[in-house]
Order: sequence, then C-alpha cells, then structure tokens
Amino acid sequence: MIEIQRARIDIKAVVSSVRRDDAGAIVVFLGSVRSDPEVQALDYEVYKPMALRTLTELVERAKEKFGALEMSIVHRVGRVPVGGDSVVLACAAAHRSEAFAACAWAMDEVKRIVPIWKTEAGPRTPRSRRGRKVP
Repeated sequence: MIEIQRARIDIKAVVSSVRRDDAGAIVVFLGSVRSDPEVQALDYEVYKPMALRTLTELVERAKEKFGALEMSIVHRVGRVPVGGDSVVLACAAAHRSEAFAACAWAMDEVKRIVPIWKTEAGPRTPRSRRGRKVP
C-alpha cells in the first residue's frame, strides 16, 4: 500500500496490508503534528506522480537492503491539525531487528527525497520548511 491522500489515515488498514504469516515482526511509525505555540496545523503539498514513484522505489530498496517482507507508506496532504497523523509506515519482516531497521531507514528517506513539502499554519505568518519535513 503506497498512498498519498487528503483523508485521515486508517492505521489498522496500513498494518493489515503488511501482515503475513511468515512475518515475526511488524513495526509501525506514526508521524503526528506536534503541539507548538506558533503552529495550529501543517499544510502539506506534494508532486504526486514523482512522490508515488519515489515511495514505491523506497519500498523495493527497503526489501532488498533489510530483508523486509512487506512495507506500506501512507502520507497525508492538505491541512493536518495538531495531533493529526501525517504519515504512517508499516514494515513486516521475519525478525524485529530487520523490521525496525527498514522502517527507520525508509522514514529517513521519505523525509530526505520524497517531494512533499510542509508549511506551518498558525497565528503568525506561515513559514515554509524546505528540505526536511517534520511529520
């Protein structure tokens, strides 16, 4: 499951999408918009065709590099309020060490190379963050 969507993320569906009988571990990363006095929400924008292609490539690389059996990544776009979930990664592997390593590596790569940008929305003038985004 590789998705970019405006709707809330169904975390159970993401986890179910990677569940396999030969997987001894499923690691889930849930990125949420954290509270900050100057931030009421984050606005996410995406170049969707490239982002979907890049996410698909990341999943394939994680499988090869770490021995992950399955991986799903779902990222929200549009306005995500404080406390809202902006990204979910689920990774299944035979053992927990591979699942943790694959999930951590993939999230770092999502932040580093996927064309998704955020802008803080709050009581002051919005400020864009280029490069790394904070879920």
